[in-house]
Amino acid sequence: VLVLDKDNIQPGEDLTATGSGCPKGAAVTLKSLGQDVGKAVADDDGKFTSPVKFASIEPGRHKVRAECGITLVGNVDVTLSSSSGGTTSTLVVLLFFLLIGAAMLRRQFTGLRR
Repeated sequence: VLVLDKDNIQPGEDLTATGSGCPKGAAVTLKSLGQDVGKAVADDDGKFTSPVKFASIEPGRHKVRAECGITLVGNVDVTLSSSSGGTTSTLVVLLFFLLIGAAMLRRQFTGLRR
């Protein structure tokens, strides 16, 4: 069994693979898209843990294979997210209307007092 600690990552984000079922003391090589992405040695119970480091990776679903005499497979989705600053402009517009509303209320209350 190969378990990746996250189902979804962004490029550069940490990812750890944990596996079991390998022969005792076996060298474990983790690969994805033909490139080595990690190495470990299986313990006495055939278990291993290794960080997964992609040299370069494109968005999409990627298979990670752990080879140690048997092949274990896990999947990870790589996504890109970007911020366009939409939240900031929305906040500015909201603040503008709040200030206009406050000014109008102030004008109404000032007119009632006279």
